[in-house]
Amino acid sequence: MRKNPKITNVHSVTRSHVFNVESMDVEFSNGETRVFERLKPGGNGAVLVVPMIDKDTVLMIYEFSAGTERYELGLTKGKIDKGETPIEAASRELKE
Repeated sequence: MRKNPKITNVHSVTRSHVFNVESMDVEFSNGETRVFERLKPGGNGAVLVVPMIDKDTVLMIYEFSAGTERYELGLTKGKIDKGETPIEAASRELKE
């Protein structure tokens, strides 16, 4: 079985009203180290929906992406609201 890398340090880089960005120092089993940045885990989780209308057809959405500043083709996704189950969140995201 593969051993998970060791996280040797985590600190906050910046914070907004929506995100908290962290920097992580990670050491791998071969001795290599890397620095990663991530959005701090938290909240109630998220869902990614792959809606299929038959065995060969996946429905995708075309929506504006703030990150790329253009419209992108992708899958339905979103955060799970407080008190929601993942199934309820997936259903809500499909309706939105």
